[in-house]
Amino acid sequence: KDRHMMYMVMYDIENNKIRTQVAKYLIKKGCLRIQKSVYLSKSNRVTYEGICQVLKEINVMYDNRDSILILPVPEDKFHHMKMIGHNVEFEVVTKPKNVLFF
Repeated sequence: KDRHMMYMVMYDIENNKIRTQVAKYLIKKGCLRIQKSVYLSKSNRVTYEGICQVLKEINVMYDNRDSILILPVPEDKFHHMKMIGHNVEFEVVTKPKNVLFF
């Protein structure tokens, strides 16, 4: 069984076009945007590795001083995070999904 892992993706990308493309890609891959350049995701390792590879390929495509951080977060540690300010619906990512078919 392929276990799911939780991780955060954070970036500092100067180029507006590239930044927008990365944001759209992460959202398409199921990442939850929790700040302008910070995302939370929970996926299997294959999806995680795929995201890492695509972001690496994007970064080497052009001359830049950008940085992208991908940080695995153990779920038990994630619940200790302190949120100050705007509340984010973390449960969208952290809770198991219930799917109903009609």
